[in-house]
Amino acid sequence: MTKPVSITSQPRAEGKLCLDVGDGSQIEMLYQQGASKVLFPRQLNGKQAIYINTSGGLTSGDSFTTEIKSKGDAQFTFTTQGFERVYRSTDGRCAKIRNTLHITEQASCHWLPQETLFYDGGALDRRLSVNLDPGASALIVEPLLIGRLAMGETHVHGSFHDCVSVNISGEPIFIDNTALTGDITSMLDRPAVAAGARAIALILYRARDADLAVGRIISMLNGYSGASLLRNDLCIARLIAADGLELRKMLLPILDDLTRSSVPKTWRL
Repeated sequence: MTKPVSITSQPRAEGKLCLDVGDGSQIEMLYQQGASKVLFPRQLNGKQAIYINTSGGLTSGDSFTTEIKSKGDAQFTFTTQGFERVYRSTDGRCAKIRNTLHITEQASCHWLPQETLFYDGGALDRRLSVNLDPGASALIVEPLLIGRLAMGETHVHGSFHDCVSVNISGEPIFIDNTALTGDITSMLDRPAVAAGARAIALILYRARDADLAVGRIISMLNGYSGASLLRNDLCIARLIAADGLELRKMLLPILDDLTRSSVPKTWRL
């Protein structure tokens, strides 16, 4: 008689995506595994990928890795089907996300995932590494919503660790670390942190016209947000808003401007 097997923990979701885009915005290599899937909608210019996490969200011990290479004269846009949800961790373990972008030669990459929605009790460890050649350009957006405000989830505890780094020709140019652990709501209520806001976004714009774009971005910001130049070709903006709707009222006009009105349609649905 065979002994029953005891299951001490639930199986965790895993996903891996590797994508190379070359001259003419043609896909040169695509590898997708587990819960990471991409769709490629038809469009006239460039290549767009819509990422889908088929597991439906992130929770204890989930692990996802994405690596994208854009080279030659490629014009590539990465977005998501909808919000990425970070659910309550049942055992305290973090879901882990590791994203890496290599943008070389004269290529451009728009990294435009929709909002990450962080639930009470969530735990997430996320890193985005952006590596650029001198002639490459990039638009990077990482929006975050804390709590399901429309459902009355106004007080959130958990663990959120996020790191965004930018290297140009191998030289570290920008590193942004966010660490919110414990009573996240109380931290965001501090005047010097977010003054009670529940929606935040980081924008990085690396292009020849970054010095001209920064003024237009500032004109679209509220009184809590800001933008500045790190160097003539790199603009950084931090958006802070009361909720997701107010964030999008700022974010979408900025993305329309920086993408020349080519924001992915999934952002409009």
